[in-house]
Parts: sequence; C-alpha cells; structure tokens
Amino acid sequence: MHITRPQHRPPRDMNCPMLQIANGCTHGKCRFCDIYTGVPFEASPMEEVIEDIEEIARKATALTRRIYLTGGNPFALSNEALIRVFDEVEKRIPTVNSYGGFCRITDIARKTDAELAELAARGVNDLAIGAESGHDETLAFMQKGQTAADLVEQGKRLREAGIDFTFFYLAGLAGAGKGEANAIASAKAFSEARPNTILIVTLTPTKTWPLAEDIAAGRWAPETEVEAAQEIRTFIAHLDCDAQIICSHDSDIIRFDGKLPGDKDKMLALMDHMIPKVDEKAARLIREMIHRATF
Repeated sequence: MHITRPQHRPPRDMNCPMLQIANGCTHGKCRFCDIYTGVPFEASPMEEVIEDIEEIARKATALTRRIYLTGGNPFALSNEALIRVFDEVEKRIPTVNSYGGFCRITDIARKTDAELAELAARGVNDLAIGAESGHDETLAFMQKGQTAADLVEQGKRLREAGIDFTFFYLAGLAGAGKGEANAIASAKAFSEARPNTILIVTLTPTKTWPLAEDIAAGRWAPETEVEAAQEIRTFIAHLDCDAQIICSHDSDIIRFDGKLPGDKDKMLALMDHMIPKVDEKAARLIREMIHRATF
C-alpha cells in the first residue's frame, strides 16, 4: 500500500481500509501542525491508486462497505478525480458504498451545491473536518485559513447536500487566559454549523510545530491542565445543538462521551466532579511522555 505515515482517523473510521489518493495538505500553514511540513499537495498517480484498490479487494469481505481516503484533505481534488476513484473502487469491491476522510472547510467552499450533491449521491459521508475553533482571533493567529462564519456557512451547505460531518474542537488553541472566550465563540459557531459529531482534542504543542517559535518568543503560552479542562466544560455548557460528543482522545485528561442535548447535564456534572481532582504535574507529565510536548 502507498500510505504516507502518520495517518490520523476519527474513531468511527479506525477499521476502514485506507486508500491514499492524494498526499500533503493544500494549506500547510497552520501553526499547530507539522504533519505535512515540506510535503506538497499532489494527487497520487492513478496506477498507484488502482494497485492499492486491488490490494484492498483481495482482503475485502461482504462487510467492506466504506473506504477512508487519506491525506490532509483529499476532497480538495476535483469531483471528476474523486468519482473516477469511486468507480475504480466499486468495479473491484462492489460492496463499497461509502467514503470518508479529512476535509478542510475551504474544500467545501470551492465546490458548488451540485458538486456536493453529486458526492453525497456517491456515498461521501461523515467527513472529518478540522474546525478547531470558532474564535476568529485564534483562527487568524494560528493561520488556519478560515473563520467562524465559514464554519457556519459550509456546515449549512453540507447539511443541505445530505452529507454528515464531524467537527474537531481543539481545546487550548487560544492559549493561556483565553480559553473561556475561545470556548464561548466556538460553541456559538459549532451550534450554528450543526455537525453530527464533535470530537474534542486537547492541544499539545510539540517542539516541531511552528508554534514553538511563538512559545519561545512569548507570543503564546499554553493553558494549564485545569484551564484546558475548564475550557472544555465551558464549551459544552454553551453548545446548543444535537450532536454526539466524543472527548476520549489520549490528549484529554478527563474523558467521556455523550449526546446533546440529553446528556449535557451529566457531562457537566462529571467535569465538575473531576476538574478539582486534576493533578497538574501528573497530567503534564503524561502529555509530555505521549506527545513530546513543549512547555
């Protein structure tokens, strides 16, 4: 298989076959990411894609229904290119009827309503979108290349096209002292965008990120472990939408899942119980061991 490592997938897609149809990220400027540093975005050669499809087909079963497209944002490719891949997959694995992968908000914005509807008709669903935040000051500082208004607009367009999607929320992205503002603004934008799932990850700055320069220069400082947990609580408290909440990444000190709106009180009660018990030193040590953190 032609798979560039590492690859990141949301929990629901962990058991799907992976198919690399592009490499790199069209943006590549986020200050909190180094996954595709120095890797230009490019479509994979079709002969490689077909080789990989045939390898997947040899291991496929009647339960092989979904393919996870890898790369920073494979849906930046044209519909023509994507549908050619879908045709090649379904020619060899006729049970497949669903496709997912990471997608940037800008990828959605560049597609027409008709193109989104076409992708939905071909089984594109449950896209993983790095929304990260709905706080415009934070998004601009981190050079994310999108705004809160973009999240709302493109979330609405995905829903109208019939495409479910997951938003990632990156707790701690605003830095020390700004978590509450980030949480409240993000909850507003996410609630209006109405993702089906919100996957919460706690920011863990590493020495290889561009953000390390900002930390060294004093332009940005990380939240404490307690601040990050309090930010997540504020975020959930201000959400007003129907969504599955998944806060169980290995970066999350307090872990839980739940469904909004029904489980909101239970999730908040859990956090109120656990936040006073957070051991700052131990939590920081765990994060440094797992993620090579820059603190």
